Amino acid sequence: MATTTTLILGAGFGGIVAANALRRQLPPEHRVVLIDKALHFYIGATKPWVMLGHKSVSEISCSREALNGRGIEFLHANVRRIDLARGEVTTDRGVQRGDYLVIALGADYDMSAIPGLGDTAHEFYTLEGAVRLCAALRVFSRGDLVVLVPRAPFKCPPAPYEAAMLMHQAFKERGVRDNVRIALHTIEGAPMATAGAEMGRFMREQLASRNIDYHPARNTTGIDGKHRTVQFEDGSAAHFDLLVSVPPHVAPKVVRDAGLTNASGWIPADPKTLKVASDSAFRAVYAIGDVSVVPLPGRHKADVPLVLPKAGTIADAQGLAVASQIAAEVLGRPAETFGGVGTCYIETGDRHAVRGEGQFYALPHPVMSATPPDRAQYEGKLAWIGDWLRANL
Repeated sequence: MATTTTLILGAGFGGIVAANALRRQLPPEHRVVLIDKALHFYIGATKPWVMLGHKSVSEISCSREALNGRGIEFLHANVRRIDLARGEVTTDRGVQRGDYLVIALGADYDMSAIPGLGDTAHEFYTLEGAVRLCAALRVFSRGDLVVLVPRAPFKCPPAPYEAAMLMHQAFKERGVRDNVRIALHTIEGAPMATAGAEMGRFMREQLASRNIDYHPARNTTGIDGKHRTVQFEDGSAAHFDLLVSVPPHVAPKVVRDAGLTNASGWIPADPKTLKVASDSAFRAVYAIGDVSVVPLPGRHKADVPLVLPKAGTIADAQGLAVASQIAAEVLGRPAETFGGVGTCYIETGDRHAVRGEGQFYALPHPVMSATPPDRAQYEGKLAWIGDWLRANL
């Protein structure tokens, strides 16, 4: 059997799962090379724990080098160039050539996309940002706290709502909640709009029960740091003493430079196979996870097309599907496809959580439902994190 190589760019949820699945399915002579610029991996769902000071960065981080013990070649390097015509990927540690390419590079953050945002706002989408926000929250006990979603799409659609509820709980435990006014302003028309009306209602009810003001459909135009206000397109403004923002998301420059993105700014991928339609020396190119854009077959409104949300569990399922696609071609067997299912755990505070499962390829529209928050679902989140890490790292 001829030797083949799969290059996987990005060792997040999707990349790690795809690498492990390929290693299980293909003989040792098939190389699986996984490339990432960061040595350590962490599950995004643990960042709020760092934000609240419940966990340190070291407690929620794992070394990606452990993958080498699984028969995967982990390369700690920055991806500099993707050459589809030559079937090559250039890194700061040399050139890699492959037969199959899986792009799982995630999303980058661009705080400069909103004038004044980077100079003024905190964020919890990076570990460094979560650490800084933790310090700010520790001394914040009075005034206006604004949680801002200035641009879409962004990964983990429930994250800003979860963060607002968790900060509410933290202030409550410190006995200062009555002194803090919390408001959430978002460009979205409804919370987790792709998931449907039931999930949107549930999230609005959860916010209202905690006295968190909710302001949808607000297009942010800039931040006035001097007067501490968020400026909106309709001419209104929101005052803040502490501003916490979801960073505007963009596709990594290396995929934009390779001409892989479309008008959405992301890499279009086939809904079932995750293949990227392009002329390439690679036998097949795939895009999974946050870097991709996948159209959905259903709609909540006839004139509003939907795309697959950006979430870790979705990237996980896509990684499995892509591994099956590649292994099927190499071994000459049928392949599995991606079914459009994704789950998420939303913490609501006081060690309570909600588990939602979305059927995003459902017709006539995607469906996700929620049950009341409880301790059992929170414990389910802890078990899921532990199980995933044991299975993959």
